[in-house]
Amino acid sequence: MSTEQDQEEAPEIVSEFPAPPKFFTLYADGVECGPAPPEPMAPTYHMFGSPYSTQDVVPDLLPQPDKKLYAPAENAEGGDAPSVVVDYKAQMKKINRSLLANFVELVDVLIKKPAMFNEKLDDVELLFLNMHNLINAFRPHQARETVIQMLKTQVQERRDAARDIRCSIDGSRRAVERVHGELHESTDDTTPADSASPAGAEEDVKMENTDETGAAGTGDQASAAPNNTATHTPAQHEQAEKAYQARQMQEKFFSALEAAMN
Repeated sequence: MSTEQDQEEAPEIVSEFPAPPKFFTLYADGVECGPAPPEPMAPTYHMFGSPYSTQDVVPDLLPQPDKKLYAPAENAEGGDAPSVVVDYKAQMKKINRSLLANFVELVDVLIKKPAMFNEKLDDVELLFLNMHNLINAFRPHQARETVIQMLKTQVQERRDAARDIRCSIDGSRRAVERVHGELHESTDDTTPADSASPAGAEEDVKMENTDETGAAGTGDQASAAPNNTATHTPAQHEQAEKAYQARQMQEKFFSALEAAMN
């Protein structure tokens, strides 16, 4: 009998990496195929052998009210606003002064009555616990301010990145426009040079036949020269068409990029 009782009272051995619960097979075909999860347990639950609280609150280092050296904040009946507001700054200053005084007293006790230092040491410990309890009351506020500062930093980083992208877009647009301008200038410069040789050859032919053509031929030559100068070769026309299409595609790209940035 004693052996059976010892086995029943023996602590349960929990593995550091326990196997999943057996009911996981109920969800083999999907989450919707298994039963709904149970309601959260209150106020605590155990997971992997450790207790956890379902209430996300700052832990109180001094659950006994008589241990607190300050008046705790209490909510009024039927309201969320605290009826007793704690001046944390003044309370921490008071505890800090008490700590200094108790430390001096502890040194004096160690000199005069060393056997009574435990009592004074307990007083110092109680003061430290009260101060830490007051500091912990600022943890939610600290967490909110930390998140706010983190979000502000992320927003500023994104704004800086967007500004850099806009500057890059503007620089790219100016570079593309400059290249297009140089391309058109080079195309305009090469056109008269390409059309000069046919016009000169035609003029030589007409000069040889001056006796037959006369003044009318000279007038036709003068009127045909500008037309030959303004004409483009098929290669130049194809090059200009490709440049125009490339510019249209770049304009569409920059417009879409600006729309996405805005």
